Amino acid sequence: MASELKVPGFMQDINIFVSSIGHLGVSESVELPKIAFSRESKNAGGFEQEVKVGTFEKMDCKLVIEEYSSNVMEAITDNDAASFVIKGSVSQGGKSVPAVATIRGDFDTDFGSWKAKEAVKQTIEIKVKFFELEINGVQLVQIDTKNMIAKINGTDVLADLRANIQ
Repeated sequence: MASELKVPGFMQDINIFVSSIGHLGVSESVELPKIAFSRESKNAGGFEQEVKVGTFEKMDCKLVIEEYSSNVMEAITDNDAASFVIKGSVSQGGKSVPAVATIRGDFDTDFGSWKAKEAVKQTIEIKVKFFELEINGVQLVQIDTKNMIAKINGTDVLADLRANIQ
């Protein structure tokens, strides 16, 4: 059976909301958290190898909005509870589907540089404690650092670890 040729997907637009405060702004770019396993270098059989240790690296997220939002300043006063919902529309092969990322964590904000005749930019950097990614209503990832949950494509890869230590 021949494999189907895949058509590239394109992000059409991105809106960001914060906590129960409301609309944060339209984003020109979002850098979602990177999911990376912790690894250690080991020498075995004459080769140096990177071996997974069963845990994850810390996660960061970066949002860039083209306005100065008072909603960010309101959320920063309750930093530990900040929850960002990033909604995008992905176009692929003539169809558009929703993409939703939910991110919670501590965050810092940077008002950037001012340049004449250029849009203002506010950057929000989040130290991620919770990350969920859904595409077209299907959960691809759910990472919850507080509750030691790491669901990737429906499988909780930390289930055995939790069972062994709780």
